[in-house]
Amino acid sequence: MFGSVARPLLAVAVATLIGGIALLAPPVARAAPSGLQIVTQTRYVALPIEKRIHVTVQARATNVTPDPPTGRYYYSAARFAVQPAIRNLTASSDAATLVARIVSSSKEFTTVEVAFGRSLFHGATYPFTFDFDIMDPGGVPQRDVRVAPSLVAFPVWAFGSRETAGSSVSVTIPAGYAVTIETGDLTTGHGSDGSTILSTDVIPDPQSFFAYITAERPGAFHQTSTTIRLPEGPVTVQIRAWEDDPDWGARTKAIESRGLPVLRDLIGLGYQVRGQLRVEEAAGSRLGDYAGVFNTTTETIDVRYDADGYTTLHETAHTWFNDNLLAGRWIAEAWAEYYGVEAGKRIATDGQAFTLTAQLLAAKIPLNAWAGIGEEPPLTEEYGYAASYRLAQLIAARSGIQGLRQVWRAAEESEGSYQPTHPGSTTEKGLAATVEGWQRLLDLLEERTKHGYTDLWRRWVVTADEASTLDARATARADYARTVTAAGDWELPYQVRYTLGSWQFAELQIELADARSVLADRDRIAAAAARLSLHIPGTLKADFESGTTFDLAKRDGGAELKALTSLGSATAELAQPISALESVGLLFADPAHRLGIARADFEKGDADSAMRDAQAARDERSAAADAGRIRVGVVGGGALLLDGLAMGGFALRRRRRRRILDAYKTDSEIQGPISDAPSGHA
Repeated sequence: MFGSVARPLLAVAVATLIGGIALLAPPVARAAPSGLQIVTQTRYVALPIEKRIHVTVQARATNVTPDPPTGRYYYSAARFAVQPAIRNLTASSDAATLVARIVSSSKEFTTVEVAFGRSLFHGATYPFTFDFDIMDPGGVPQRDVRVAPSLVAFPVWAFGSRETAGSSVSVTIPAGYAVTIETGDLTTGHGSDGSTILSTDVIPDPQSFFAYITAERPGAFHQTSTTIRLPEGPVTVQIRAWEDDPDWGARTKAIESRGLPVLRDLIGLGYQVRGQLRVEEAAGSRLGDYAGVFNTTTETIDVRYDADGYTTLHETAHTWFNDNLLAGRWIAEAWAEYYGVEAGKRIATDGQAFTLTAQLLAAKIPLNAWAGIGEEPPLTEEYGYAASYRLAQLIAARSGIQGLRQVWRAAEESEGSYQPTHPGSTTEKGLAATVEGWQRLLDLLEERTKHGYTDLWRRWVVTADEASTLDARATARADYARTVTAAGDWELPYQVRYTLGSWQFAELQIELADARSVLADRDRIAAAAARLSLHIPGTLKADFESGTTFDLAKRDGGAELKALTSLGSATAELAQPISALESVGLLFADPAHRLGIARADFEKGDADSAMRDAQAARDERSAAADAGRIRVGVVGGGALLLDGLAMGGFALRRRRRRRILDAYKTDSEIQGPISDAPSGHA
């Protein structure tokens, strides 16, 4: 059933449960006494228009009790346990009418007695027939017998002595009905009038035979609708009940009207149906072994005519819980059942929740190994439903209803499982298509509710191979947490959270190693900048938090460290005392100004320029002595004598020389060459 999610018929020990009601097999003590062997051919004829099943039992009774030495044993009547609440009991033998009476009646069976009309002695055989009608009693949907134009459903018993072979059963359903054998070993054939005839071979032991039949006549529906007010506005639900079963329509309408708002409130998500939800009465011809099915494509819920209220709400909850929210069969069934039962309790409808029994636990499988609808053996299928519901209960006990609401909201909004850790951050969205529903659900639960659920996943969900993935996840999450702590007020980039939420743990390991490398550079940069009284630019932080890789951050971090090294070296070199030669060499240079430019470059985030300017400042200072030697070596062809005076003294002598030169000038001419030598030397 592609695109469908279903709730199965429940089963319990010693009984077959159809749509929530236990259909008891015939009672053990229903045959005649052991000394009277009885073989029967029983024919059931469905008469839907008359709302009855006519049953004819043709019997042959043989007295096999040996006579005692002093007398004879004989039987004058036979008793049978037949279906409860029968009517119109009659009996005959050949053309003679026999006395037949109801001895006792209970919910489980009716005891009838047929008088033979003569004594049946040892070795003799007596043929007789008795007839009765199984009536549709009406009332609750979960009743054994339903006989109406739209549906025929009833239990089929065989009659006869315990462990006496030879009895048989046939069932005739009129033409126009889709017949389903819910349980029992019957062969299907067809009559010349189009009727369906179900029959058995010779039954080895009539007391062990039991069958249940449903027959549905398609297309006979009465349609109503109900408008239900929800927070997002009124919605309309269409109810389609069989024409002759108005009670089902009224009951389902009431369940939807009261239950849908409760489901909406408990789950915390808006109404999910895009068109108009339709709830339709159905039988086994469409549902098979399931009490209800929701088709996500047609937005139609098929619910068995005898399903309980929990089933209707379970299928309604599937409008939220299906592969559109979180993929995975067990996830959809777990939460449809959980919310169906919780809503059912709140509106006080009837129902039976799935229960894990010892028999079901013997069929235990990992829920991730639960195959599709109709692909598992019956016990495994029932285990899947019961175990998924139990898991939902355990999860809800930890998370609480509000915690679950946060999980479902995050799933619906396609939020990333892992979000930024600092207040005021924008919610991030996006998830890799490779992540599976059970993985995403675990992440969302642990991240949104801040509780652990891995132990439940190990116990109930994962296969042996998947358990190792949980180990890798635990390591990755711990590594991620350590890196978040190391980052401090820096936010790890979206890419890291995306990789972790995608369960790409090998790739994550590389990303986190790169992140810690950048963070180590950050700390070294902070220490070096503090020593130089520098403000740290925001370049590296921006690279770290916004990059899809850490390549740019590593490159910029390395550049900042190199720049700081150059700045430190330049600062130390310029702090050294200046010699006279260096003073001369620095006549037209200012390394300190260049260093100031380098510091400004760094604080603006231009590490490359800072490194170049710092190096230039160092170069100017380093070259000052050599430049000074060149400048004082030869000036105007004469030797310039230095006596250790500071540059200021040299400048003074140059000014004095200018005055001496000016003194030799006349208004009309300058007297010959003047020596550059000073007039005196102190």
